[in-house]
Amino acid sequence: MNTLSIYLIVVVVILLSIGKEKAIQPSRMWITPALFAWLVYSSLSQTTNLTPLSFVLYIICLAVGLGIGVWRGSLDKVRYNPSTGKITSQSSIGGVIVFLAVMLLRLAVGYWGKEHALVSLSNALLFIPLGSVCARRYVIYMKYQRLQGQRR
Repeated sequence: MNTLSIYLIVVVVILLSIGKEKAIQPSRMWITPALFAWLVYSSLSQTTNLTPLSFVLYIICLAVGLGIGVWRGSLDKVRYNPSTGKITSQSSIGGVIVFLAVMLLRLAVGYWGKEHALVSLSNALLFIPLGSVCARRYVIYMKYQRLQGQRR
């Protein structure tokens, strides 16, 4: 399975879930971050030249992704649904647009060229969605824990 098909699958899943309120299942919150970590690992494992500058770029993009993830998580609506008795979350359209834009930017940079600088930038851009997904899931989990505490 090539990278483009993985991106298409992720985009389709995201587009299908926009606007839907879903029950939060803490035991499943790690699946998407694990998939993104695998995507980053598989992309980095194909890179032959890793330089200190590459690692600095990775750390910067990860920090940007974490910031975006905290912002996206704060935009998400997390509430207790009294009719079902479950805690649900609903994504905001703004957060989804930012996420998709970063993913498409990474894809575009990957196709522009195979020179080291662009490959390094392309790999670094993978850390933005990874950080974003991880931070967003963490913020949602913290909101979930607060609501769990209020319900008791």
